[in-house]
Amino acid sequence: MNDVNNNGTGQLLEALAKVLPARGQVLIIPHDYPDPDALASAAAVQLLLAKRHNLRGKIIFSGIVSRAENQKILRHLKYGLTTDLQWRPGREKIPAIFVDTAPWRGNVTVPVFARPIAVFDHHHGRHKAQGNMVVDINPVYGATTTRLWECLQAAGIQVPKWLAAIMAYAITTETFDFIRHATERDILAYTLLLNQCNMKILGQIKNASLPRAYFGYLAEAVTNAQTYGRVAWTHLATVKQPEIVAETADLLLRMERIMWAFCTGFTDDRLVVSIRAEATSLHCGRLLRSIIGREEGSAGGHEQAAAGYIDVSKLSATERVQRRDALEAKLLAKIENRLSDTARPLLSSEG
Repeated sequence: MNDVNNNGTGQLLEALAKVLPARGQVLIIPHDYPDPDALASAAAVQLLLAKRHNLRGKIIFSGIVSRAENQKILRHLKYGLTTDLQWRPGREKIPAIFVDTAPWRGNVTVPVFARPIAVFDHHHGRHKAQGNMVVDINPVYGATTTRLWECLQAAGIQVPKWLAAIMAYAITTETFDFIRHATERDILAYTLLLNQCNMKILGQIKNASLPRAYFGYLAEAVTNAQTYGRVAWTHLATVKQPEIVAETADLLLRMERIMWAFCTGFTDDRLVVSIRAEATSLHCGRLLRSIIGREEGSAGGHEQAAAGYIDVSKLSATERVQRRDALEAKLLAKIENRLSDTARPLLSSEG
């Protein structure tokens, strides 16, 4: 494994060049249900491959893109995406670069025809790479897009205006307008991208029309919402995509006097959860990983945001509800301990 976490961008580009094929096609794989950071990062890698290495990058993913803003991004994404079900591979495995995820994480489906050669990510997590894979996992960045913008800059590649708009939007949403895990590098990348982007495209993404189903989820989330001291949480019975769970957790954290917020929801055979915290010292990712074991699911994230899932495929309807209640109780207990450890006011029955 070629771990370039602590190396500069120049060394990273050199390491990547060594694992790329001399010709042909390279898969670019974001996590399932890709968000703006994953989509922008994938497009940036595709541009890097084309301009620097004369290689055809093909963005391929599992799941769906359903959030209104993300669908608007796809309409402006010149390169396009392909689902793994639409792919017709040959006999040989195709080299693959993973963005905003890693092949050993539980949030990405690795096609059987993919041969991982590189990882670009900014999420905390253990490395499980083998061989001479290039692994660039940098939790110091607020967005994977920022790291790839640096790569394009180092390679002397001009970012087209449409992509600059998508990358700028990705950085600001991933860092929650720079109040969540943002660094000076993220701010610099955003500022320079904003200066060269197509502002009309950026405005269209930020103000994408919302489907009626969104308001139904919102009403359900508000109806089920509970508060206990400085914690707010809710549950969505059935969701078609996990994005709405994360969006709901973001919304709950904006409630006054709330320091922690989380949302759960059932999607297919998974119980998904997203958790948010106001302070950087509370580390949502570590907390969620301590609750969700590797055998039953997967979890990961940063100081102020994390997400995960629990496999409930073998559970009955009643057992699924019981598992959700157990997860809720564990989260509340862990949060109470975190509040106590940081000398914050303990949970009370107010609210």
